[in-house]
Amino acid sequence: MSCMLYETDMKTILFFLFFTFSLSGFAQNAKPQIEFCPLCLVDEFSFPTIQGGIEFYLTEKLSLYNEIGIKYRKGYYETSDTSFISSKGFKIKSELRYYISTTKEHSKNTYIALNGFYNKDTHNTEIGYYYQSDSLKSRYDNFGVKKSVIGTNLLIGFKKTIWNKFSFDAYAGIGVRFVGISTVNKEFDKNRDKLQQPMDVTIVGIRDKVDANEKANNIGNITLGIRLCYEL
Repeated sequence: MSCMLYETDMKTILFFLFFTFSLSGFAQNAKPQIEFCPLCLVDEFSFPTIQGGIEFYLTEKLSLYNEIGIKYRKGYYETSDTSFISSKGFKIKSELRYYISTTKEHSKNTYIALNGFYNKDTHNTEIGYYYQSDSLKSRYDNFGVKKSVIGTNLLIGFKKTIWNKFSFDAYAGIGVRFVGISTVNKEFDKNRDKLQQPMDVTIVGIRDKVDANEKANNIGNITLGIRLCYEL
């Protein structure tokens, strides 16, 4: 089963890469830009990735940006000492941008954009819980988690030249995302047991609650970040 899932993931990634690079043939006024996302290297809220993309200008003000990220290490929240599934993941994103403010030298560009994204992550985790909600019966549970997220965002961003062909891209936006979760070899039962949670709100505590309850829902999404760009 894991082999089949891996092959499916690789087909998805390869198709997205082929789609991205094939667009270069449609960019008549093409000055493609390669963009790299440094903050994704330390993204512990979702999972850390090596992530970047390519922007193609379709017209003077309209462009298409495609991005892909590959999970390159375990997150710090992956504390389980037992592996039921492999730790891996990827993120893909496609974004249509319209530049509402441009300059001849492209020294500063302001744009609005609409994107769609899909993230897939598998990891192992460990939680503490009280069996049958009895605070004297504390137990630990190690299990695997399979998580898929699909969503869309409305963004505003701008680019500014740093030096020569190098620039940075800063953006922020809001949207919605739909989360689906399944687990492997989980003993915790949300209808019977009580999850142990930290006193303060933490990223790990939020992740543990979502993973343990297998909470699949649609929730609001806030996104922001920066990218380093190079014009080809």
